[in-house]
Amino acid sequence: MRHNLNAKRWCPNKRHGYVMAIFGVLIAFSLRYILHPFLGGSLPLFFFQINTIVIAYFFGIFPALLTLSLSAPLLIFFFLEPFGAFSVVDQRDVTTLFVYFSYTVLTGALVELLRREQYNAKMAVLVGETRLKLMVEGDQKMRSIMRRSLEKDSSE
Repeated sequence: MRHNLNAKRWCPNKRHGYVMAIFGVLIAFSLRYILHPFLGGSLPLFFFQINTIVIAYFFGIFPALLTLSLSAPLLIFFFLEPFGAFSVVDQRDVTTLFVYFSYTVLTGALVELLRREQYNAKMAVLVGETRLKLMVEGDQKMRSIMRRSLEKDSSE
């Protein structure tokens, strides 16, 4: 089952994933915004990264990329200094955004591969169980046919 073409279907409801991605960004933003007076400029990515990992785990890489595209402008505007303005980004901001983008893409891809392999393993178990049932049923039929033929031969 190495090349299971249905492995992309491990998440049954992708549309729900996009809605949850938007909702997750709003929750992450709200938490970070509430804690902004205490955190200041530190940990600007923390809640957004957790949201992205959770969305990638439950819904796949594309909803996770949606969280990335929605949270990056929020991150730049609200949580990178100067706060509340789109200003000229310096080297530190570029590094922060590069880390966020690369971390999100890498984590999303790895989680997607993990979930596909999990799905492949489930399918392999189901196929194995079905084959075992068919083998047992076939064996029972063969035994009953052999018993009937032996009974028929012994009665003659």
